[in-house]
Amino acid sequence: MAQTITPMRPTFKGENIPQALKSQARWAPWKAVWSEKRGKWDKIPCAPRAPFYGLSTAKPERWVSFEAAVAAMEANPDTFAGVGYVMTGPHGLVGTDLDRCVDGNTIAPWALEIVQELGSYTELSPSGNGLRIFTLGEVAADWTNHDVGCEVYGGNEPRFLTVTGNRLKMSALDVVAPAEGVLESLTARYARERSATSNVISLTLPELLDELLVPSLDDLDIGYAARDFLTEGTHRGDRSRELFATATALYGAGLSDDEVFSILATNPHTMEIALDHRRHDQDRALMYLWIEHCQKAKARASSKVASLDDFEVLESEPKVNGTSVDTAQAAINSVAKPAGMRFAFKQAADFTVRAATKWAIKKVLPLAEVGVVYGESGAGKSFFTLDMVMAVATGQPWRDHKVTQGTVAYICAEGAGGFALRIKAYGEHYGTDLSALPLHVLGDAPNLLEKVDVRDLIAALRALGKVDVVVVDTLAQVTPGANENSGEDMGRALSHCKAIHRATGAMVLLVAHAGKDTSRGIRGWSGIKGALDVEISVERSDKYRSATLTKVKDGDGEGEEFPFTLESVVLDQDEDGDDITSCVLKAGNQVPKAQRKAEPKGVWQAVVLKTAIELTDLPGTVTTNQLIDASVNQMPAEEGKRDRRRNLVMRALEALITSNRISAVGGEVQVL
Repeated sequence: MAQTITPMRPTFKGENIPQALKSQARWAPWKAVWSEKRGKWDKIPCAPRAPFYGLSTAKPERWVSFEAAVAAMEANPDTFAGVGYVMTGPHGLVGTDLDRCVDGNTIAPWALEIVQELGSYTELSPSGNGLRIFTLGEVAADWTNHDVGCEVYGGNEPRFLTVTGNRLKMSALDVVAPAEGVLESLTARYARERSATSNVISLTLPELLDELLVPSLDDLDIGYAARDFLTEGTHRGDRSRELFATATALYGAGLSDDEVFSILATNPHTMEIALDHRRHDQDRALMYLWIEHCQKAKARASSKVASLDDFEVLESEPKVNGTSVDTAQAAINSVAKPAGMRFAFKQAADFTVRAATKWAIKKVLPLAEVGVVYGESGAGKSFFTLDMVMAVATGQPWRDHKVTQGTVAYICAEGAGGFALRIKAYGEHYGTDLSALPLHVLGDAPNLLEKVDVRDLIAALRALGKVDVVVVDTLAQVTPGANENSGEDMGRALSHCKAIHRATGAMVLLVAHAGKDTSRGIRGWSGIKGALDVEISVERSDKYRSATLTKVKDGDGEGEEFPFTLESVVLDQDEDGDDITSCVLKAGNQVPKAQRKAEPKGVWQAVVLKTAIELTDLPGTVTTNQLIDASVNQMPAEEGKRDRRRNLVMRALEALITSNRISAVGGEVQVL
C-alpha cells in the first residue's frame, strides 16, 4: 500500500510571537512541499498574493509585514502551512536552530544547555522535534553543524526561518540579548566542527558550463606548470600529481566548483589521465576528476598555497591487478545513477514552485534572456529603446508602468556620435544628472558571431558589476558578414546572446531592422521570433510613430501600443552659429489605423505619390490611367531591358491605396 503523506500544518499561535520580530517587514507565508529525495517537508516562502510564486530570500522588496503574511496564510489554508521570517542581511537579530532535540516532553541535555545560555524567546519548530531561538546580537558568520544539529544564522547568508509562536514555557517572552560572550562560546564549541564535516565528499557532479562561460586560461593567475600542463600536457614525472596540483592551482585562482570541473572535464590532457585511471569508462572518469581532483584539491587550496612537492600521490598510474583503493568506483557503487544524469524530472508539486517573472518595465520589458526592438530605418526604434532603458537607469515610471531601477550597458555599434547627443539631450530635457546614472556605453561593435569577442564582452560586462539590461544597437552591426536568412548564422548569434545572459544575468535587448513587410517581424531568419522573450515593433506613418508589443512571454500586455513623437532639443551651436540638436521621445496620442498615413516605401511609391499631389493640385478630375501615364513618364526606361515601368507604377499605386495615402474610388484619384 502506498504511503500517504499528510500535508504539514503546525499549530500557529501568533499572539506569542515577540514584537521585535513582528515589527520587521521580513515575513512571508510558506508552502509545505514533500521532498521524496530528502524524506522531509521543504518549506517554500511565497509571495502573499496570487499567483503564489516562490519568494526570493535575497529580494527585500518582496518581503511583507507580519500582518500581511498571516492574512495570506489564513485566507489560503489549502496553500500555506505557516509564516516565516527572512534572516537575510545582518539586522541585529540572530536565529539559532536546534534539530532533533525534542522527544515528546523531553529536551536533549545539549539543547537545553544552549536554551538556558541564550536565555531568549524559544519556540518549537513546525515538526515539533526541534527548537528555534531568536536573540539580539550579531555573529561574524553564519554556520551549521549537521552532526550535532545546531545552526546559527545572523543574516550573513540568505535564510528563511519558519515561526510558529509555540513558545517554550521556560523561555523568555521577548527577544533579548544573551550574556556577553555566549554567542562566541557557542561558535567555539560547535562551529569549529564544520571543518571536519566540510571534507564530506559530494557525489553529485556539477553541470558542465557552456564553453563561453568557462574562464580563459589567459585570464587566470596560475603558475606556468599548471598552464603548460593544461595546454601541452607536460608534467614533472607523475601525471596524477600534476593533475592534482593543477586542480589546486585553479581553485587557488578563485574559480568555483563548476568552473574547475568544466576546465578539467573538457581538457584533452586531463581527460586522457582520467580515462586511463578508469578503464576508459566516461562516467567513471568524470567522477574520478570530480572526487579525486576537484573536491580534494579544493580542500588543499583552502588550507594553504601549495606547490607540487606538497602533494602526496593520490594514486599513481592504474594498477592492472586492481589492488589500488578506487575511491571513485566505490562512490559510483554507493550512489544511484541519477547523480550524474543530465536530465532530472520533478514531481508536479515541486515543479509548480517557480519564481515569478521579474520585470525591468512591468508587463513590457522582462528581465529574461533575449528581446528585440525592430523597425524600418527612420521609424525611431533607437530613440524608443533609449527612452525605455533610461527609465530603467533612473528608476522612473514609464508610460504608467512600474519600473525596477537597474544598471544598463548600451552597446552603440553604429552612430556613436549621434548617440552621445541623444543621451545629452535626454539629460538636459529631463534634468537628469548623467554622471550619477547607472548607464554605461560601449562605442564599439563586438562580433557576436565570434566566441573570442563574446568572451571579451562578457568580461567587460562582469567588470561593471551587476548589469540588468544589455542593449545591442544594432544587430546587423554586430553580425558582420552573416547571412540574415540563415538559421545557422543567426542562431549562433542568438545562442551567444543567451550565453551573455547566463554569464551576467542581464537581459539582452537587440535593436534590429524590419523586413520588407514590417508586419512579419525582424529582417532575416524566421526562427528568431520563437527564441525571443519580448518583441516590440516600431512603425512610422507620416508623422505618426508608435511601438507595439508583438510578443511578451509570461505577460498579458501583448498588443499594447505606445504612440510617440520626437521633440527637438537644442544642445549647443557650432562654429558657424548653427544649432546642434538632437531629439527626445515624448508620449503621443493614439491615431486609429484607418486614419494613419503611411510613408511611401521605395522610389516608385515616392514618384507616384508626388505625381498624384501635383496632378490633383490642378483643376479638374484626375483618373488612375492619367496618374499611371504621368508617373511612367517621370522615370526613364532602362536601355537594353524590357520596359517594366508601367507594371511597377501600377504596383506602387496599389500599395499607396492599401496604405491609405491615395483613394481611387470610381477611377478618380484623390490624395488623402
